Amino acid sequence: MVKHHHRLMLSLLAASDIAAAGCSWLIAYYAGVFAVRLGFLAATEPSGNFLPAVLISLAACVPVFARMSLYEPKRTKTLWAELSVTVWAVVVAWGLMYVIVSLADHVEHVRFVMISELVAWLVLAVLSRTAGRIILRRLRAQGWNIRYTAIVGTGRLGQTLFHCLKRNKWTGIEPAYFVQSPWLRQSLLGIDVLGPYAAIEDILASRPVDIVFVALPAMACAGIEEVLGKLANTHVDVRIVPDMLSFQFLKHDLSQLDDLPIVTLTHTPLRGWNSALKQSLDLTGSALGLVVLSLPMLLIALAVRLTSGSPVLYRQVRTSLGGKPFVMIKFRTMSVGVETDTGPIWVTEDDPRITRVGRLLRRTGLDELPQLVNVLLGDMSLVGPRPERPEFVELFRKQIPRYMLRYHAKAGLTGWAQVHGLRGRTSIRKRLQHDMYYLCNWSFGLDLRILFITLLRLFVPPRGPRQQWGRDWPG
Repeated sequence: MVKHHHRLMLSLLAASDIAAAGCSWLIAYYAGVFAVRLGFLAATEPSGNFLPAVLISLAACVPVFARMSLYEPKRTKTLWAELSVTVWAVVVAWGLMYVIVSLADHVEHVRFVMISELVAWLVLAVLSRTAGRIILRRLRAQGWNIRYTAIVGTGRLGQTLFHCLKRNKWTGIEPAYFVQSPWLRQSLLGIDVLGPYAAIEDILASRPVDIVFVALPAMACAGIEEVLGKLANTHVDVRIVPDMLSFQFLKHDLSQLDDLPIVTLTHTPLRGWNSALKQSLDLTGSALGLVVLSLPMLLIALAVRLTSGSPVLYRQVRTSLGGKPFVMIKFRTMSVGVETDTGPIWVTEDDPRITRVGRLLRRTGLDELPQLVNVLLGDMSLVGPRPERPEFVELFRKQIPRYMLRYHAKAGLTGWAQVHGLRGRTSIRKRLQHDMYYLCNWSFGLDLRILFITLLRLFVPPRGPRQQWGRDWPG
């Protein structure tokens, strides 16, 4: 039910924010004094006439923090999300104070002290918020500040929510029971199951809880409407868990336009600053790779030319970001004109069309080195889902659900699926699962890890069937 027992914690939180703002001025003032005495600043010592600026900071702190929703319950929000908003709130409050002080001539204005106060305030605010979270976690682990919840729905979504709450004890939300309709069982996952939905008002009256999570599948529209209609007549805190499991694309991102919530189903970390960071790695890595590997690539080109004639390079149309076609290049590993009569077909492990040098190049992956040029030109990335031929893309998009989601990133020279041995005639569905994991969990560190494993595999061949490391295209 709706309670006000969180007011004490929020009051303490506001007090700690004010204390952080006040202490930051003490730190900044004495930093200015010592800086002058040590000769770092060619100025007189601050006189201490900072009281108006201090009062402005203290007065602006709580309203600004409240305006940025820092005094609302945050049981289901991560510490990182809270700290990022806290940093912005401190900057806004400090900026407001700085503007007012700059306009007031009678207030002492030492820029070094002002900047020092901002830095100290940021540090203290982050530390106090972090300490508050740690203390709350300890208290909740001991059974204090716990909120009990009923989960409406016993399907996959409801059970996923149950396990999620159990894993994240820091939320302080404890499942009390499930509500199911029709009422088919007495218990599930160690807690009671009650029902039906029509009796939820009586259930809440007999077994009160603080929160009700409605976790019904998207197909149960009638059940959701019935439950929400009943809950509207209660005093319970109601939260809906959208059934995103039925619409599994990439990561989900929730935004709001006016009063309308909007869920993005194709969100990936490869956007904004991360995209620029990844592109810088591609440009630097491909340019450096072409310089360092120029001699080995020249020797490989000579070996291909002397053993099977020209051309040395093989060009083929592939697809990359957004399904955009591009011409991929690689060292030729098969006889010339092998698809003239057959058209695009898969390559087998012992395909007689593969040349002797080509077999070695495919096994080691050295035939891919010319694709560093594709990376430098921006058609590919060092790390990403491997590019496919348009003919196979059309085939897979009809046979494999959500196959086209892998094209929300540039095609890669290597990828998460490839370092797990999923190359050649291996399961397309498993490769897609690994590509989806990469898109949803991308980080700069993950790219570096994949590149390191790929380089390691050039010198230490992977164990297991050789066909896992064969190629799935002719050329």
